[in-house]
Amino acid sequence: MKAGALIAMVLAVLAPAARAETVAIVNARVLSQGPAGNLDRGVVIVREGRIAAVGQGLAVPSDARVIDGAGMVLTPGMVATVTPLALNDIIGSGYGGLGSSSSSIGAAFDVLPDVNPNSPQIAEARIEGITRAVVTPNAPGSLIEGRARLFGGQAGVIHLGSGMALTVRDHVALVMSGGGSGATAAGGSRGAALVQLERIVRDVRDHARTPGRFDMERLAETGLSRSDVEALVPVVEGREPLLVEVDRASDILNILDAAKRLRLKVILSGAAEGWMVADRIAAAGVPVVLDGEENQAFNFEGLNAAYENPAILQHAGVLIAFKPSVARIVFLIRTPRFIAGRAVRYGLTREEALAAVTINPARIFGFDDRFGSIAPGKDADLVLWSGDPLETTTVARAVFVQGVEQPLTARNRALRDRYIGTFLAPTAP
Repeated sequence: MKAGALIAMVLAVLAPAARAETVAIVNARVLSQGPAGNLDRGVVIVREGRIAAVGQGLAVPSDARVIDGAGMVLTPGMVATVTPLALNDIIGSGYGGLGSSSSSIGAAFDVLPDVNPNSPQIAEARIEGITRAVVTPNAPGSLIEGRARLFGGQAGVIHLGSGMALTVRDHVALVMSGGGSGATAAGGSRGAALVQLERIVRDVRDHARTPGRFDMERLAETGLSRSDVEALVPVVEGREPLLVEVDRASDILNILDAAKRLRLKVILSGAAEGWMVADRIAAAGVPVVLDGEENQAFNFEGLNAAYENPAILQHAGVLIAFKPSVARIVFLIRTPRFIAGRAVRYGLTREEALAAVTINPARIFGFDDRFGSIAPGKDADLVLWSGDPLETTTVARAVFVQGVEQPLTARNRALRDRYIGTFLAPTAP
């Protein structure tokens, strides 16, 4: 790769976000995930960073830059959900996330300050059509300095546009360990974990009623710091959901029962055996963020994991979204659409699978009025694909975040292009 091209790529990553322009994308097949439905040879007009109009045969504004999408597919930007995206630059084995090991910062831990806007993962994710991410801390599963810890900290939403200010909103969900990990955090028993949760909720509710007068002895008994108690107030008041990592069917039912009894909003994460209790999850109105590639037991809690899990949950009426595979050799930020594509083979329709990586995550975390579909008034997060976005051979031809077209360059690909000739060059006889 020439030095000039490398410099241009670096400047594109480091430069402040460009101003949104008026753009008209015409002739593409539009999969809107919104009221407009699917349109052959649709027209999408973007102005001042938002979708101005969606339809067929629309007049193109005279000041618009026109992009001819003939033969291509236009979708909303995809959402990486329950992800450690941009928290670690080193992509290694396992779940490369972050968590707090402090005995005094659990529920109050906020992962967003650890997001690196210049992480090479962000540029790579954009190339794969991801425009937003729900970034989460790791769920705890052990004692910290002898104190029980159920809560891993606060998840937040970021956009993946160029620039340094990526935060959309912090504190969108509080991560909690359920099942065996929750049991470990509470001393080894699932029953103890549920008792611990109930005591914490009731004590925090008491604190919320009389702020500033919380009994410090009771605070010590719960294993929470004052900052953790304050962070839990929105949860016990129903303004923030608990994102519970749980897989076993019986553990899922325990969480559903506790959530109903304690009047908590809950999102299930993982739910490898969710298909076994799909009707109960649907009846509770609880959404699920799952790994659609999980079909083998990495531990006893996911003993009945199955590729059919997403389809069974979906068809039972559960709102589902996909998260990156965390049990694979490496954390792949490009997996959301591939996981969705695999789920089609096992019972989802293409429309349902695409929704699970676009509008559904936005609905689950309360952002469907801002992104996740192509509809007037929403942020112009758009991806123009060479073909079906759920196919592995398809590539993104253009990516927009809040109406700004993003560079389709990444450091790892630049290095590949620079050195690949060395390995492909013929050897001397």
